[in-house]
Amino acid sequence: MSATLQRSLKRALAVLLLLALLPTPALALAGGLPQAAPGEPAAQQKSLEEAIRAVKDNFTIPKELSRFSSGFNSWGNRPTWTMTWDSTDPNAGRLYAEVDATTGDIVSVNLWRPDSKPGPRLPTISLAAAEEVATDLVDRLLPDRVKVLRLVPGGNQLVPLSSYGPVVYSVHWRRFIDGTPVVADGVTVGVSADDGTIMSYRLDWSRPAYPAATGIITPAKAREAFDQTGMFELQYFAPGQFIPLKAGKKTEVSLVYSLTHRSGGVIDAFTGQPVVLQSDMWFGMGGADGIVPPGMGARTAYLMASQPTPLTPEELAEIEKTAKLITRDEAIAAVEKWVGIPADLTLRGYSLANHWVYPNLRMWSLSWNNDEPTRGQASYLSAEVNAVTGELIGFSLGFMTDPGAETVLDRDGAKKLAEDFLNKVQPEKFKQTRLTSDQPPATPTKEEAKPRQQYFAYQRMVDGIPFPANGLRITVDAVSQRVTGFTLNWADYEFPKAEGLLTAAQVNEAFLAARPLTMTYVQVMRRDGSGEGRLVYQPNGDPAIPSSTVLDAKTGEFLDGQGKSLAKQPRARRFDDIKGTFAEYEIGLLGRAGLFGEYGGSFHPAEKIGAASLLRAMLMAKDGLQQSDLTDDEVIAQAKQRGWITGDLAPAAAVTRETLAKLMVRFLDLDRAARVEGIYRVPYADAVSIAPASLGYVAIAWGLGVVTGDGRTFAGNQPVTRAEAAAALVRTIRAIP
Repeated sequence: MSATLQRSLKRALAVLLLLALLPTPALALAGGLPQAAPGEPAAQQKSLEEAIRAVKDNFTIPKELSRFSSGFNSWGNRPTWTMTWDSTDPNAGRLYAEVDATTGDIVSVNLWRPDSKPGPRLPTISLAAAEEVATDLVDRLLPDRVKVLRLVPGGNQLVPLSSYGPVVYSVHWRRFIDGTPVVADGVTVGVSADDGTIMSYRLDWSRPAYPAATGIITPAKAREAFDQTGMFELQYFAPGQFIPLKAGKKTEVSLVYSLTHRSGGVIDAFTGQPVVLQSDMWFGMGGADGIVPPGMGARTAYLMASQPTPLTPEELAEIEKTAKLITRDEAIAAVEKWVGIPADLTLRGYSLANHWVYPNLRMWSLSWNNDEPTRGQASYLSAEVNAVTGELIGFSLGFMTDPGAETVLDRDGAKKLAEDFLNKVQPEKFKQTRLTSDQPPATPTKEEAKPRQQYFAYQRMVDGIPFPANGLRITVDAVSQRVTGFTLNWADYEFPKAEGLLTAAQVNEAFLAARPLTMTYVQVMRRDGSGEGRLVYQPNGDPAIPSSTVLDAKTGEFLDGQGKSLAKQPRARRFDDIKGTFAEYEIGLLGRAGLFGEYGGSFHPAEKIGAASLLRAMLMAKDGLQQSDLTDDEVIAQAKQRGWITGDLAPAAAVTRETLAKLMVRFLDLDRAARVEGIYRVPYADAVSIAPASLGYVAIAWGLGVVTGDGRTFAGNQPVTRAEAAAALVRTIRAIP
């Protein structure tokens, strides 16, 4: 054995012996804890043992979660212990926690446990009780900070009945400094509506010094700056397609006003100027109360060409016979014309099919690759060609490159190369676009000034109005000086005329009525993790009232990502006409769950309920609030498909007591048992008038306490009111085993 090896072994054995003699806590400190955060002595760091005890002293760790692991990370000069309690049984659950290693604050706790009762469920505890549980926890964990925290009212919180996990109340406090909110800071506690268990805890507490609110502009001056800046842009809007369109159905384009200014509507409280951050900065903790300036996370979604399902040779041969479609070889020629197919690539596959989103678009998809590329050779090429027009829809070209190769083109050089290509391949469409963003960082790094890949996005313009859903995207390799990626997203739409639109002043008024400019503290983050506190005026509305940064250009209504009115979507409701009603509790519960919103803030408890109204509520309770989008006819069709109704039923048809019993029993999946005849009895004076085929439904509904008539008679032909239907639905959900 060499002398060097002997010395190495001796040193290793000495280290192992020393570690073996150290007590366990010292081992955690010596071997498990990274260096202290810059500017903070190691003595102030909390050990893993202290972090574990902090969590276990304040949160209940389920006994079945006996397996434990830990980790350590640091970002933004904030070192954090991470801890996980789980089990070898994947269905036992999991608890994850983070503790600030400098301050000892519990940063977050999240408990996941399997759902023992999937499907519709009713909350067992109230929001008020959940707030008491959460308040007790916050008082215990943050006794010195409670005085600067304010509870955010949660009375309008939506509590859906359909769930694939525990229904959780979210209780939130916001931090204030001298009466001014710090929108990104606060505490959020999640409490199970089933049993009051704390399911989550999150502390957000920024560290920068915030300026005093002295010498600031008035709210009127902030509003003036907002109005004069031109925050909103008139755009054509098309909802994103996540599933193929139904046959014969077209995507409807609408006119909207979108908040596109790079400030996101934020006004500096001292200068009165819009806050436009540099490219290496962003608002901490999600930006200005949910408003993220363009380029900082809010990106236009472009439709990327996908690989359609391949067709059989027989089907391909048949399609090639049609006169309107180009052949595979013609599609290859189109790729060669515009891209140039490298000689070291081999055609491996191709297919002809309808586009998955736009079925009227027939598309050739072709793929080449090189199994063993060497440096400088192409490794793959994929391309899509319109099978009718021969247009190049998109392509992606990859090379085996030298990581140390010098970047030749800067931003301007790459842009010229990109636009030369677009002028050749799509000259007419390119004329109808604008470059969406071409603003480099204010102080670019060497890599930012001349990156290897340069990306450009051009937005479609229609009569001078931008249409973000369509456009051209292109990628330039600044080393090889060639275009390596291109996507054309351009569809035929019917664009409405820009008539009867709101003025800019009316748009601002509608937006700020819901999200008034509010003086707040925000944290501005930098790429190196440092932060800076600023005082600004920003749009800050009631979190319980849905809003967005896109408004209908004619009505001023807030729209969601699909172009649908947020005001018409399900939300927690407090009905103003149910006080003293026998089913006040049940109606209120369904209102908080987002059901029965046909009349806005009213319920109309004495009104006879129509079939579509009840069935829609049943669908929403069973499968989620997205069922509210169904038309009445679609609701009836869904109910038939599920076996809830048989035969024809008009959407507006009155629901009788006998029909109500059948619907509730079928909602419980007890239809098979109810159809058995000759075994049921009911204690009604009019029992003989109940048809034998309906007796099982009536008996089960009576036995479960779901539909009981007036207690003496059943009166199966009597139409039921909306209040009676609501009470029956809640009782039915409560009866789910």
